[in-house]
Amino acid sequence: TLVLRTKVSPTASFRELLTQVREVTLGAYAHQEVPFERLVEELQPERDLSRSPLFQVMLVLQNAPGGAVSLPGLRLEAAESSGKTSKFDLTLGLSETAEGLSGGLEFNSDLFEAETMERLLEHLRVLLEAAVARPETRLIELSLMGSEEQQRLVKAWSGTAAHYPREESLARLFEAQVQRTPDAVAVEYEDERLTYAELNRRANQLAHHLKGMGVGPEVRVGLCV
Repeated sequence: TLVLRTKVSPTASFRELLTQVREVTLGAYAHQEVPFERLVEELQPERDLSRSPLFQVMLVLQNAPGGAVSLPGLRLEAAESSGKTSKFDLTLGLSETAEGLSGGLEFNSDLFEAETMERLLEHLRVLLEAAVARPETRLIELSLMGSEEQQRLVKAWSGTAAHYPREESLARLFEAQVQRTPDAVAVEYEDERLTYAELNRRANQLAHHLKGMGVGPEVRVGLCV
């Protein structure tokens, strides 16, 4: 088990990230004989029974050529493992085949839903395809979502538009809501709540204070909220 640490810069290109990861990995291979237990002993990370020390995500890449197994009188074929226990939060296992990379994702079901993991794998596929096609692209510009998911997100899940009287000002619309539901909660932050009536009173108080300082139409006012 090799623990790898990489600092990802959003402005770096995929090719630059690839070079950085290669250097980190080669450096780790140079010290691969150091037992993982010795590393934990030296670094003494804060122990937590709910997770593995030093890392929680593992990548397993089987890229060594595998020889065919032939036994007289037997026909052998591969079978998928059916383990029910996750060793880490996430483990992605990949193998190189004639058709490309294939594998599976093992995950902690106490942390993730199966549907979330399916989206994660699809995002990884989209990301890798875009990165390989345009390796000089900055990481922040690479998309995680395919066109179909983007359409679903924008069209189906974001349909929250509502009609309102555009001829009225925001202040008048708010005051009308104050008249309808003065005791309803308008703003909530941590343990503090303000009703529409209280928020309206505070807003008017602030407005009179600004007006007294000479603020009028077209005068810019900086807000810190």
